[in-house]
This record gives sequence, structure tokens and C-alpha cells, in this order.
Amino acid sequence: MFRRSLLLFAILAISFPLYPQEETPAPDASEKEESNLIKTGTVVSASATSEKPAVSSPYGDQKNSSPCWVEVTVKPDAGRSVSIHDYVLTADGSEYPCVAVALDGDSYSGDTWKLEQMDGSKNFKMLFPVPSKDKEYKIKFKLLPTSLAPVKLKFSAPTEENK
Repeated sequence: MFRRSLLLFAILAISFPLYPQEETPAPDASEKEESNLIKTGTVVSASATSEKPAVSSPYGDQKNSSPCWVEVTVKPDAGRSVSIHDYVLTADGSEYPCVAVALDGDSYSGDTWKLEQMDGSKNFKMLFPVPSKDKEYKIKFKLLPTSLAPVKLKFSAPTEENK
């Protein structure tokens, strides 16, 4: 029994190096790609415009006015829902709430405050009034605590639609 234990110890001692292994260097912080994951899915794009997008409402014209509007497009995970209360944009310690949600390709409607049980086949968009497009905005899940960090938005180049 003692010989077997000694033999096993000798084999294990030879198989483990006595000097530290050379580690692969960790990538620099600048090389790390920031995650685009949010609680509902993945941020696909963000755009800013000075023209208010049309938001139809059965309650008449919505009086939301803002010098700038940010539209965030998200590819949802299957089975997820989203409402105007779930997310805010943050910048310089201020929060800017979502005022409308819509499926990609649909127009915003003031009476649609929640999109339920999306199957992941169609993106959705969220609309946020903000003071300026020149700030660094992050989208943050507001409804419940989460381990996911807020996602920094990278605005797409202006198009004819959002100049």
C-alpha cells in the first residue's frame, strides 16, 4: 500500500512542473471589445436625429419636445418582452426615459407601451428624447437589478432619414 502511494506521488510530482507556467498575456483594455448585450437581447444600432419621429396616438399629438432623439435598435432574445419602462439612456449622471417602442419597420404608436413575447425574428426599436447627440450615452436596464453593465451606444453615420 505504501509503495503504491509513493509511486502515485512520484508520478504526480513529475507530471506537474515545478516552475510557473508562462501565461498568455491578457488583452489590453483597449483591445477588449465591449459587449452589446442588454437584458432583452443585443443592441444592433443607435442613431440620433434632431427631427422628432412620428408617434401616432389615440390621445392626440404627443407634446414631447426635445432638441435630439435617439433611436436604439435591438435584436431580441426569443421569448423576451420590452416596455417603455425597462430602459433609460444615461449620460453625465442624468437619465433619459424611453417614450416609445415599436417593431422594426413599424411606426411608433403612443398606445403601444409594451411588446410581448417576441420570437427573435424581428428587431425592435426604442425612442429616447435627449438634450444633445454630442454626449456619450449608455443604455441601462432600469426595471430590476442586473449583472449586465450598461452598453455604450455608438451612433451610426447619419442617413437622409436621420440627418
